Amino acid sequence: MKKYIFPVLALALLTGCGKVSDVKDTDKPINIVSGTVEGTTKDISTTDTEADEDTVSGTTTKNAGNKVSGTTTTTSAGSKKSAVTRANGGSGGVYGTTRAVPVAPKSNNTKKTTTTAAPTTQPATEAPHFDPKDCSSISFGYSNSTPNKIDVSRQYSDGKARSYQVLSADTSEIQKAIEKDSSKTINDFVIKSDYDFDGYPDIFIIEKPDDLNKTGKYYHYDPENGSYQPWSELNSIRCELSGNAAEDMLTAVEKKDDIEYEERIYKWNAQDQLVLRKYTHKYKSGDTILIDYVDYDENGAEVLRETRDENGSLVGGNIEENAQ
Repeated sequence: MKKYIFPVLALALLTGCGKVSDVKDTDKPINIVSGTVEGTTKDISTTDTEADEDTVSGTTTKNAGNKVSGTTTTTSAGSKKSAVTRANGGSGGVYGTTRAVPVAPKSNNTKKTTTTAAPTTQPATEAPHFDPKDCSSISFGYSNSTPNKIDVSRQYSDGKARSYQVLSADTSEIQKAIEKDSSKTINDFVIKSDYDFDGYPDIFIIEKPDDLNKTGKYYHYDPENGSYQPWSELNSIRCELSGNAAEDMLTAVEKKDDIEYEERIYKWNAQDQLVLRKYTHKYKSGDTILIDYVDYDENGAEVLRETRDENGSLVGGNIEENAQ
C-alpha cells in the first residue's frame, strides 16, 4: 500500500502548480516553471557582475518575479571564475546570492626580497691623550687668586694644551717676587732636573728664594702616568740640589754667611735609597778658618772624620778613620 502513496502525492503537486495560497509574502517560495518566475519578492535585487579589470559580457540584473533572459558570465584573460549560483527554495532557504571565491591567477613575478644593510658603526672619537714619557710640552702656571697651588699643563694629542695636575707649594714668596719684578714668571721658580737619574726631569719648586739659600719642595716625575709625586727623601733636605749624573750624586749647599757653609753629597745606593756620603763644614774659629770633612759608606755609616785649615793642613791631628 505504501508504494502507491508517493506517486499519488507527486500527481497532486503537479496539478496544483502555478497556484499559491495562504502564504505570507515573506515566506512565499519561488518556483520556476517554463522560465517564468511566479510570486513577488520585496525589493531584493542582486548584481551578478563582478569584474576586476576584466571584460564582462551578457550581464543581466533582474528582480524576482520577472522572466530571466540570457546568461550572466564573466571572463577575464588568463583567469577563470566559477559561475554564479543562485540559492532558492522554500521557507528556511538562503536569500540573495552565494558567490564562489574566484581563483587568483598565478603570478610569474617573484616576490622581491629587500635586504637592509647593517648600519655602519662609526668609530668612536678617540679622547685626547698624552704620552706620559714625553715631558717636552710640560709647563706651569700660577694664579694670584689661588694661592699655594701650581698648575701643570701639557700638550695633548689634538694639539691643545690642557691642565692635568695641581701641585701644592708655599707660593707667598713667589707672589711677592712676581709683584716686585713683572719680568718674572712661575717658571723662574720651578727648577727642572733629573734628581734620580732615571732619564725624566723632576722638579724643585722654590718656596724661599732668598739671597743665600733656596729652599722649597721636590716632586718626582712618574713616567708611567705622567704625574708628579711628592718626594719625601728630597723634601727632608729642602735645600736646592745640584746633580752630577756621571758620579751619580747630588750636592746640597747651605750657606750661613759669607764664610760659613755646609755641603752634603748624597748618592743613590743599590736599594735606590739616598745616602749621605760626604759632609763638609767650613766655619771660622777665632781668627782661623777651619773645615771639617766626614766620609760615610754606602749604608750611611761614618768612616772618616778630619779637620783642616784653609791651607789644607790637618789641625790637631784629629783624624778618625773606621774600617769599612
